[in-house]
Amino acid sequence: MTATVVAVQPKPYTIDVDPAVIEKIRTQASEFRQTEPIDAPAWFDGPPTSKINEIAKYWAEDYDWSKVQDGINKNFTHFYTTVPSPGGKYSSNESLGLHFIHQRSERDDAIPILFLHGWPSTSLEWEKVIIPLTNPSNASQPAFHVVAPDLPGYGFSPAPKAPGLGAAEHATVFASLMAQLGYTRYALYSTDLGAFIAMSYIVDYAPRIINHISDFYLTLPSAADTARLAANQTTPEETAYMTSIDSYFADHSAYSALHSSLPLSIAYALNDSPVGFLAWRYQLAWTVSDVDYTPEELITETLLLYLPGVYGNIRSYKELFDLDALAPRVPFTVPTSILQFGNVSHYPAMANFNYVPRDWLERSANVTYFKRHARGGHFPALSEPQAVIEGVRAALA
Repeated sequence: MTATVVAVQPKPYTIDVDPAVIEKIRTQASEFRQTEPIDAPAWFDGPPTSKINEIAKYWAEDYDWSKVQDGINKNFTHFYTTVPSPGGKYSSNESLGLHFIHQRSERDDAIPILFLHGWPSTSLEWEKVIIPLTNPSNASQPAFHVVAPDLPGYGFSPAPKAPGLGAAEHATVFASLMAQLGYTRYALYSTDLGAFIAMSYIVDYAPRIINHISDFYLTLPSAADTARLAANQTTPEETAYMTSIDSYFADHSAYSALHSSLPLSIAYALNDSPVGFLAWRYQLAWTVSDVDYTPEELITETLLLYLPGVYGNIRSYKELFDLDALAPRVPFTVPTSILQFGNVSHYPAMANFNYVPRDWLERSANVTYFKRHARGGHFPALSEPQAVIEGVRAALA
């Protein structure tokens, strides 16, 4: 696909949510209908009722969105723009609106870098890495112009109005954004659903990408790998990875199956209860993360997906969650940097979920940098931001 360059200039954007909307949500939290617990271990069936009741109480009595909003506006430079319909499978000719953070470095040699998040995140997944990457304290370290958009339907980017905004179409949308900003060559950082977008991006726009950096580059076992596992012929590293992947799909992937198949059916319930939606996304965050979330962080991250309506963001699984995309027919040629972060011990069977063997990665990727960390989980930019910062710098040094 080819991104269309149009004479549209992004405009500065200030986040300003109607206080009446925030008050209505606070009232809903205060009226949250509690669930009676049973005598089962914590997290056995989902987030503990005591934890959710405590967060609901905090939301109703203490949470201060105005303070949070002021901080988001103060800490980063926000913009809003529109990009043309990407065509392809997207069945609407209407342009798409995008909110994004564009934090420019003062350095003339700064490298543009586009960050692509996934669910249940927004552009604020990168809040701890943006400023250090933009303005490193050491002049010998590379500097970056950071572009961090909200995916359509997330945060302050309106949801698409029609089906078909798949990975290739998302790639065209963000290629259009980068063209608007005047960037012809740039780095790409991906995670979660953003990694599926990146798989199309580095095919359709390979000449524009200096390096693809990912902390969520999965490679699924081939039939031959599965046969070797059954015959006890895999290495300990391969065995640990394959059993972790099996554990995820067997015990922890129900949410993605629902989002990918009948998102509207669950969106009705989640839209009706902000606390219920918080509990829904909290389970996934707990499963794959070692972030020690505060009630304020949990509520803020929930609000950023709840405010635009959850249908638009959970439905993106139906367009983006395509496991076949992890096995490209032709190996990627774009230089690829892999950052791997160990999963946490909440579910020990998944401890090696992110530890894809390097030789497996090299089946499809041109791996030019590889770094494995013991901790960090699925949201390393929040839990281990310095490791992410160092990884980005090393990949592009």
